Amino acid sequence: MRYQYKSQGFKNDFYGVNNNYHISPVSLLIIINILVYLFTNNQWSIHQHFGISSTNFKIWQPFTYMFLHGGIAHLFFNMFLLWMFGSRLEKIWGPIKFTSYYLITGIGAGILIYIFSDAVTIGASGAIMAILFAYGYIFPNQMLFLWFVPMKAKYAILILIFIEISQELARNPVDNISHIGHLGGMLIGFIYLKFGHYFLKKIPFIKVRNISKKQPKSNDDTVDSILDKLKSEGWEGLSEKEKSILFKESKKRNQDQHIN
Repeated sequence: MRYQYKSQGFKNDFYGVNNNYHISPVSLLIIINILVYLFTNNQWSIHQHFGISSTNFKIWQPFTYMFLHGGIAHLFFNMFLLWMFGSRLEKIWGPIKFTSYYLITGIGAGILIYIFSDAVTIGASGAIMAILFAYGYIFPNQMLFLWFVPMKAKYAILILIFIEISQELARNPVDNISHIGHLGGMLIGFIYLKFGHYFLKKIPFIKVRNISKKQPKSNDDTVDSILDKLKSEGWEGLSEKEKSILFKESKKRNQDQHIN
């Protein structure tokens, strides 16, 4: 049985709709995953029925497999990555876009697992890898620590993709990680980020903004992005335009403080 790993309050107007949330999607997903793990007690019979199985496939499995985990470590690392990287994406995208991205990439990865794998598969790793890919896609120069080695996010993602492809091709019989699920999540994530808005805008009651990294930023998002770059690359890493924006924003905030 494969885990993905293989097993033995917000206000947002994305899509043109105002929504009030008392709990963030990231927090809600973490809570749901923990509760499902506690109530299912890691039972093999549940994994067979609700995990993805090529020999006993059910229509709900590409959705339900995402909420099952094969152990505490499996659950912890997936939820830790969801919190660490998903929280940042959710802040930028808003709850609706983030939730749709998470579910679509997870389900898409599940369908690919069913097509290319013959083992029972559980875990949120397909969606989690899609989140990691989106983070590297949107923040390519953000510094990350991959196995305690500092590198830019874009290089970390490329290394992860190379490792996943290598492991999938190696077909190690003792490897119980669903590398096809990881790769599938990143592939669906790329398609969603690159072309998703073309499909979503055809739905008549949905007003869609471009969901790629090129969507226009608000002033606060721009300043936050520059501050992140300042933290990772230092003052010398900023362009003259970025330095000018920070200077103007600092001057504006100082004036506001004097007025207050």
